[in-house]
Amino acid sequence: MDSQNVCEVPVVDFTVKEMKQGTEKWVSACKVIRNALEDHGCFYALYDKVPTELHNSLFTLMEEQFDLPLETKMQKISDKPYHGYYGQNAHAPLYESLGINDPLTAEEIQKFTKLMWPEGHDHFWYCSRYRFSYVVWFFNTFSNVV
Repeated sequence: MDSQNVCEVPVVDFTVKEMKQGTEKWVSACKVIRNALEDHGCFYALYDKVPTELHNSLFTLMEEQFDLPLETKMQKISDKPYHGYYGQNAHAPLYESLGINDPLTAEEIQKFTKLMWPEGHDHFWYCSRYRFSYVVWFFNTFSNVV
């Protein structure tokens, strides 16, 4: 029988009440995050402050975004690495990425939205705006971990 190595992405549970800076839970989570980023490049965060509807909408919208015609996605160019469209690479044929230059500003999200959907896409703009506000909170809270 063939054996397979299963790579499990570490999980950090931010829903526990004891997850406050300086507590034993906090220190433990910091160690898990650091090790996860060093070993896997990512971790799965359980965080109940993001509404389930927003979470689900984001995945649907990302599928919609990457289903856009290649010509549309290729319009997103940038001098900054990973801020434009990246895809169609022989070394990573299933990899695609699109970046927003300054996702913390409503103007840049709107600019990106108009580029991808010239007729507009309010739902994408709204969900992206809220998503980045949660990302900023998370980054500000845990950036000193790594």
